[in-house]
Amino acid sequence: MSLQKILDCLSKAPVFSKLTDRDRQELMKHTVEKKYSRDEYVCWQGEVWPHVAYIATGKLEWAMLSPEGRRQVVFKLNPCDVIWGHSVVDNLPMPASLEVREDAVLYLWERETILPTLLRNAEAAWDVSHVLIEYMRHVREVVYGFAFHPVAGRLARLLLSHYATADGKFAPRDLTLDQMADTVGTTRELVSRTLHRFADEGLIQISRMELAFLDREKLEFMAGGNEQ
Repeated sequence: MSLQKILDCLSKAPVFSKLTDRDRQELMKHTVEKKYSRDEYVCWQGEVWPHVAYIATGKLEWAMLSPEGRRQVVFKLNPCDVIWGHSVVDNLPMPASLEVREDAVLYLWERETILPTLLRNAEAAWDVSHVLIEYMRHVREVVYGFAFHPVAGRLARLLLSHYATADGKFAPRDLTLDQMADTVGTTRELVSRTLHRFADEGLIQISRMELAFLDREKLEFMAGGNEQ
């Protein structure tokens, strides 16, 4: 990826958009490029990770692990996204792991590198709090989803958001049962049974390779938490 394309993305990203062109260019001189393969970890839950990362290529996920060992995906991240490690602010352990779902190239800044730039730009420093609050609010919605939506409702929401183009026509099934289970907080067996239930009720048509919506309105009703 060209330097100019990275700078263009950063100019639109939270925090970085509040910096000057000169600041962004100077920070790029001090970044470290790292390549990651699928299923590698950028950082682990419980690890102190005082970094900021720009995703040049690839896909990543923030995932939390419960004391019982259940994995829950709370964020999906794509190229041009910027990741702010909580440890940058408080130097305490990370509340989630950052996992690579598709081979990725990241550009990373250490806390000591980026902090001086933030401290001389109050608007950018304030924006960091907005980023971390947005993280917190998103996790809150995930937790509320567990509390108030049955598995069928959460799975319907995932299908509608991920397979948005599958309305009346087939879309490739690029999520595995395990990935669906991690996202909605259940087991692959229950995901499989729920998908077959949706098919039996005429809501979707599904094969090993493809999926299509047959009754989007009913799926949206279930996704809204109105399933009885």
